[in-house]
Amino acid sequence: MDASAAFAPQPASEPGGSRTPAIALTCALFVLSGATGLIDQLCFSKYLTYIVGSTAYAVSAVLAAFMTGLAIGAHWGGKVSRRVQRPLLAYGVLELVVAAAVALTPLAFRALTPIYVSLARSLPTSLVTLSALRWLIALGLVVVPTLAMGASLPLLSRSFDTGEASDEATALRERRLGALYALNTLGGACGALSAAYLILPAVGVDGALFASAGGSAAIALLAIVFGWRRYAARLSEVAGAGGQVMPSREGRILLALAFTSGCLVFAAEVVFTHLLALIIGNSAYAFGLILAIFLACLCLGAERARSLQRRFGDAALPLGLAFSGLGLALSMPGWDKLPSFFENSALDLDSFAKREAVRGLAALAILFLPTTLMGLTFPLVLQRVARHADLGRSVGRLTAGNTLGAVFGALLSGYALLPWLGSQHSLLALALAFSAASLLVLSFAQAWRRYVVIVAAVLTGLLALFVQPWDLSRLTSGVNVYFGGYRRPDKILMVREDVHGGVTTVTNVQGLLTLYTNGKFQGNTGGEMAAQRFFAHYPSLFVDDFQDLLVIGLGTGTTLGTLAGYPWQKIAVAEISPSILFAARRYFGSANLGAIDDPRVTIQHADGRNLLMLQEKQYDLVSIELTSIWFAGAANLYNREFYQLVHQRLKPRGVLQQWVQMHHMSRRDLATVLNTSRREFRHAVLFYGGRQGILVTSNAPLLASRARTLALERTPRVAATIPGQRPLLDLLNDVLLTEAGLDRFIADTAAELGKPIDDLVSTDSNLYLEYATPRGNALQNTAIDHLLEILRPYQDPASAAALVGP
Repeated sequence: MDASAAFAPQPASEPGGSRTPAIALTCALFVLSGATGLIDQLCFSKYLTYIVGSTAYAVSAVLAAFMTGLAIGAHWGGKVSRRVQRPLLAYGVLELVVAAAVALTPLAFRALTPIYVSLARSLPTSLVTLSALRWLIALGLVVVPTLAMGASLPLLSRSFDTGEASDEATALRERRLGALYALNTLGGACGALSAAYLILPAVGVDGALFASAGGSAAIALLAIVFGWRRYAARLSEVAGAGGQVMPSREGRILLALAFTSGCLVFAAEVVFTHLLALIIGNSAYAFGLILAIFLACLCLGAERARSLQRRFGDAALPLGLAFSGLGLALSMPGWDKLPSFFENSALDLDSFAKREAVRGLAALAILFLPTTLMGLTFPLVLQRVARHADLGRSVGRLTAGNTLGAVFGALLSGYALLPWLGSQHSLLALALAFSAASLLVLSFAQAWRRYVVIVAAVLTGLLALFVQPWDLSRLTSGVNVYFGGYRRPDKILMVREDVHGGVTTVTNVQGLLTLYTNGKFQGNTGGEMAAQRFFAHYPSLFVDDFQDLLVIGLGTGTTLGTLAGYPWQKIAVAEISPSILFAARRYFGSANLGAIDDPRVTIQHADGRNLLMLQEKQYDLVSIELTSIWFAGAANLYNREFYQLVHQRLKPRGVLQQWVQMHHMSRRDLATVLNTSRREFRHAVLFYGGRQGILVTSNAPLLASRARTLALERTPRVAATIPGQRPLLDLLNDVLLTEAGLDRFIADTAAELGKPIDDLVSTDSNLYLEYATPRGNALQNTAIDHLLEILRPYQDPASAAALVGP
């Protein structure tokens, strides 16, 4: 499509010589509103994750609520569009509503949280009930802004409904409508990229929302001023004045195509994101990058839709669907080649920026062809209605249908295709679905064009039939994390895919079993077991009463198995991924000593933070064994609000144990972790064992009773799980820093940075750790040794010795 032609000013066509709204201004504003809308969506999702949790069920409820608001808005906007004579003015009013609603979101979030907690505690604890409640709470937060966002396209499309029925006027409406959709998608891509790399790291969630609200207010002001002062054209009020009324059969077919397009494209996006998280990483930056590239490719496809329609006429729709399926099939052999982008390039790509550029290139290389072709379909559907009357209403119906299709596609892909078929066969199924859809609308094509559609569909089927299985060992190698070398395992014992935990694998290398999530190490049956045993023993030195224990994050279950050796009466485990549980039970029984089936153990598939929020039970020990902090969402358990929540759920002498990543971490990031914890817990000890940091905190003095400890170490299972068979009290020699040393290290770090100590705090609002820690992956492996050298002067052996009581 020639964008300049779409933007070009047109002669007046209304009585009295009045002019139609300036399409260039409209499109420019719609780019900006696409960017602000995407930023709003990302921030809403982060807020709602804090309320309803980050399990796949909770995230799906949030997505469904967001899309529901957009669909309702699109339908409503289409219905009222015929009564709107100043579409740009109406659009400005909608943006003003968005700005006000977004600016109030932090207050709404704080008001909704206690409501959700109260209702969740009082209602039956079934998955259906909780999912419905999550959907309602999410809808309550986003319904006003999303309704206004959804209504924007149908109302603005009314600008083109000037009553002219000539071929030239129809072509102009098609170009403008296509341009409007494409540029809004481009704005979304820009919003995703700027939110991930600039706005959220700089100003946090609250700041991003206020900035976005300011952007929406500026858009509203411009739209209202220009819509009121310059454009008073009376648009067509007569059905059929802008073309013939669309036949009902064609309207149903187009609505079905809009739904199908949304369903298949969004299902593909879920699988793409699932795979790319495995290949390019799980950080918050990676997700923003994937989304931005996906939307940019969709934009490019939408921009080319008009050219395809002009060249092939009505056949463009079946051709676009057929080519989408073929493009997906053709891209299949490239997926397991992507890890080669990252292998053995750590020294050459020695900065975060360089590594992110490579991640972006890898994502673009695999997404460009299929996603660009998928971007053709919905714009072609929209352009087809441009020849008919009542344009705004038709656009509203189709947009609502497309949005509802997107919700269905996301749920279908996440809860059916991925667990049943796996990612490779899911993509093949989607490719075949595109081809089948093209054949169902084959009547749109004429003459030789039908044969092109049929040939493309047949080729897709043949490619799907003969495609080679992916090299799973390379695909799941995780070389993207540190850009290191690849070592092929002797055997992959397990590969399970789901939306809860991504891709979970178990490998065997010379008898050593290792558990991975999305290519990231989670534990093994070798040397790493020592650190995970220490995770359990260090805090147990300070536990007074072995009544109630909560373990957040299962992994191989090594920590759980070690803790189960102590005389706990009740042990609760919160683990999001069913695949992790399956792997731990089946392959790591020797590491976890069969503790998963211990009658004292209750395992819940839940977000640990959300579990603590929804209950009032108090614990003697909360033990956290998570993956690296830089995983998207993991930093939620290192933010101040989480520590406040744990504080409320610990008994008066309760203890919190938390793994502190020390490898690939800067001094400031470590100081921030420690200082954030210290804001809520008066007493703390940092251990260093198995080349890992383990932070033990409490609001009661941390004191290891000599008599109780000696009695515990006589328990055979406790003694058998202490690395090196050391006496329990000897583990106090692993104390790296006590309270005074921690506080001095934090204060000196703040002074070195020239910042107040209060700035070294990570919160749900500023998201410091979520966006700072991924940058540490570009540090050399020797960074941990450098960090230890920095910490040594803050050690105090006398304070460590004072941790032993009678």
